[in-house]
Amino acid sequence: MPVSSVPLPFLKPREAHAHKGDFGHALLVGGGPGMSGAICLATLAALRCGAGRTTVAARSHTRQIVQTTTPCAMTMPLEEVSQGYLAESSAKILLGKYSPGTVLGIGPGLGRESSQDRMVVELFKSWPGTAVFDADALNAISESTFGWSSTATPCGSRILTPHPGEWARLSNIQADEPDEQRRLAVEMANKSQSIVVLKGHQTLVTDGQLQYRNSTGNPSLAVGGSGDVLTGMIVALVCQGLTAYDASVLAVYLHGLAGDIAHRQLGTPSTLGTDLIDALPAAFRQYLAAQA
Repeated sequence: MPVSSVPLPFLKPREAHAHKGDFGHALLVGGGPGMSGAICLATLAALRCGAGRTTVAARSHTRQIVQTTTPCAMTMPLEEVSQGYLAESSAKILLGKYSPGTVLGIGPGLGRESSQDRMVVELFKSWPGTAVFDADALNAISESTFGWSSTATPCGSRILTPHPGEWARLSNIQADEPDEQRRLAVEMANKSQSIVVLKGHQTLVTDGQLQYRNSTGNPSLAVGGSGDVLTGMIVALVCQGLTAYDASVLAVYLHGLAGDIAHRQLGTPSTLGTDLIDALPAAFRQYLAAQA
């Protein structure tokens, strides 16, 4: 099975007459109690990576924070249950927001609650387009009984972005068995016809047929918020027309490259998730110069 590192996916240059409608709609869900910062990071990353429009769907308190810290994003309300978690009925609201070019990203700072977990599972089953599942969205899927890994969804592409601990819950292979985790990532991606982005040193991206092992990045990425940034990046690149696999590969590469740039400026342990976002323009410039 081929393991690829080059060439990187090609991000098409923008035409002079382009408008925001040409570059998709990122719809991001997360930011549960005490974790609004995670969805803010994903949102900033989606904006910085070129999504034409970006909307955060979240509880009331989180929407207020997003509107204050991220004025370039829109927000939309969802139905809530106790303590600010999202109701299962919010899945219907989100599904009603779908139109061609809308890419869902769910999980950053989401938290866990039974009704909200059912919302996640319903979206995994029913979202018509490409959807990225991260963090507690993955944990909700891992505890469900619908068997995500056995058959492909009848809808759009699914991208899962687990770190080794989350993948242990999804695969039943512990994080101290990295080779076996990677083997099963390929196998399960193939069976489910999904994309698995197994994060860590030399992050693996696989669709079950192709594999990409990333060459960028450093230990400065081992910081809270780093994965939230990656989620927003993948969503934004799918919005711009890349396939689910190509968007995942390019996002992982640019995410690591931004980490390398920030690390050179700041070093470990001083690099933050926000520093990755600040380094993205330089990462894009370096990538685009190599593509020219």
